Amino acid sequence: MTTGIRKIIETFSESYYRMGVAEGVPSDMRDGSVDREGWVEWKVIDTTLNESELIELEKQLDCTFPEYLVEYLKSCCQLLDQVHSHKFNGQLIFMSCCPSDAPLKPFKDLLNGWQPLLESGYIPFAEWGDGWGPMCLDLESPSTEVSGDYNIVWFDHEEIIPLGKEGCSNRKNIIGFAKPLYDSFKEFFEDVYKSNA
Repeated sequence: MTTGIRKIIETFSESYYRMGVAEGVPSDMRDGSVDREGWVEWKVIDTTLNESELIELEKQLDCTFPEYLVEYLKSCCQLLDQVHSHKFNGQLIFMSCCPSDAPLKPFKDLLNGWQPLLESGYIPFAEWGDGWGPMCLDLESPSTEVSGDYNIVWFDHEEIIPLGKEGCSNRKNIIGFAKPLYDSFKEFFEDVYKSNA
């Protein structure tokens, strides 16, 4: 499946604005020279992810990631951080991209930033809108469509930040703020990457 997902990502990236500030684009992902303003075009390259890192992260979180999320992270290195939902009328999503110098860093940064949600059974993997709050896999709500996958919800940061770390760590306190988005990571991936490729 990794090859198929990589092909979808490569096709998607052909119509994506692939310019980044040079210091944020790893040297092996640069596609040309840095311009006078300090920007450089980037390219999709082979993954540098060590699969053991992914397994270790699953162990730390005491969960198994959905197959499509695993394959997304393993498929290639890319900087597709701003994507759009077809299902939700072009809604902006800040996705965890996979830079070659640290493929899991954007994902881990999101996990660390919303760490209390982990204790409530939610795994953040993206930001809804322009930083409006985390999109999460709901580990206590398995997908009815895809085996081993989970429903995806969004939490509005303005609603859950006032609860504090302790409040967000308690599922009973935040479950009422969970806004349903997708039935699975597979549905999310196909909506964002296949629909827009």
